[in-house]
Amino acid sequence: MKLLELVFKSEQHKVRTLQLNYANQNLEAAQVEDLMKRIAALEMFKKDGVNLYATPVAARYAENNKYPIFGAIK
Repeated sequence: MKLLELVFKSEQHKVRTLQLNYANQNLEAAQVEDLMKRIAALEMFKKDGVNLYATPVAARYAENNKYPIFGAIK
């Protein structure tokens, strides 16, 4: 399964990543950038008064693969 990772910088200039599991796999760069700007403008993710997703930095698709070593999980 591919994940959509949205990378932001917080108001304290720390890198923060927002992962979305069930995102469209065919998004264009302009769409994602617009979405990220809207998320940043909403300021809905705050901790101790600091906006955690203040500045959009990057977006990427990442794969979440699991490679079993032993045993079976049911």
